[in-house]
Amino acid sequence: MSKDKTLIAKKEIYGTLRSCNFFIRRIGLSFVDKKPNTFLQKINVLSSFITASSFVALMLISEYVYIVYLLAKSVTLEKLMGSYLHIAGYDTMSFGKLLTIWYKKNTFRRVVNDLADIWPVDEKNPEAVAIKNKCLSTLRSRQSLYIFWNVLGVWLYNLTPVALHLYRLARGIPSDLGFVWQMYYPFDKTNPIVHEFVYIFETASGLYSVCCMLSSDVFFITMASHISMMLRILQVKIRSLGVVESADGKLIGGLHNCYDEIIDLINVHQRLIRYGNDLEDAFSVVNLINVLLSSVNICCVMFSIIFLEPLMEMGNKFFIAAALTQMGVVCWYADDIYRASVGVSDAVFASGWYNCNPRCRRALLLMLQRFLQRPTHILRFYIHRIVDINYLH
Repeated sequence: MSKDKTLIAKKEIYGTLRSCNFFIRRIGLSFVDKKPNTFLQKINVLSSFITASSFVALMLISEYVYIVYLLAKSVTLEKLMGSYLHIAGYDTMSFGKLLTIWYKKNTFRRVVNDLADIWPVDEKNPEAVAIKNKCLSTLRSRQSLYIFWNVLGVWLYNLTPVALHLYRLARGIPSDLGFVWQMYYPFDKTNPIVHEFVYIFETASGLYSVCCMLSSDVFFITMASHISMMLRILQVKIRSLGVVESADGKLIGGLHNCYDEIIDLINVHQRLIRYGNDLEDAFSVVNLINVLLSSVNICCVMFSIIFLEPLMEMGNKFFIAAALTQMGVVCWYADDIYRASVGVSDAVFASGWYNCNPRCRRALLLMLQRFLQRPTHILRFYIHRIVDINYLH
């Protein structure tokens, strides 16, 4: 690919990662921005990462200590479920994803840059152009939906104590500003001076936790969408092999030599397999934690919504919407990669292989065998392929 086309490809790819990059920057990382060169830039990035990881880690520890404290007191099930048990599960996933994107940051940056080499910039096939436009449009809408539920949910949690406090004061009822989360502190958090700092800490911790969650999940669904899109465009190109039209649109008979095209398509498929493997290696453990903890979180928050909280309290209701959206989007794109990969082998059958010379036919046969042996998919901790049926379960 020429330099100009590579720049256009990177611009389009970076555009799909704009919202993801916004949240990643909040925790001191980026897969799109230039690496920090000066000492001050490195200090700024490092301090942002240390601040974010410290807030999330302290929040997670405080939540787990509070849960252990309740268990030690043998509290009732209602009291335990009302302790925001599902929030501890959410923060566990967030911290795990923070560690993942930090540990794999160089791999993710390489994948984003290498993707530009095979990005469909100037597709002339109308079907391929339609696939690209539809995939990018669908990706933007799903990114927005997922971000909306998470951001709105955390701000509802953060502002609910303030709204209740102002409501009581307006009614002339004595009131104190409450707390965002239920956490354990080794000091008296109700002290008037300490209370404000605790509230600020809990608000910031919740925001950092959401940034970690969105950074990982939005990046995963974006890259999975791109891999799926290019596999579908690859299908279109394979189906056109051996099909040669004249200037007036009529098919030209005879045996055609499309060997170089076949080799180029095989190279593209190999690159896509490698990208899929990189996603699999990076997110296999995270996706396992996603499936396990999301199931527990959904059960806990549903119990709280149905049996414990008032009808008008909205924080947990938006939490369950975010949890269901998360599982749905992750499973959808993981399954979409698998289906698009399987469709590549079907495209070989649908191609004009019968119009190709013997050398091209042998190459197509080898291509078919390779596609059938190794379809691209995302594994959950190398145990089971993530498909839509997991979401239904």
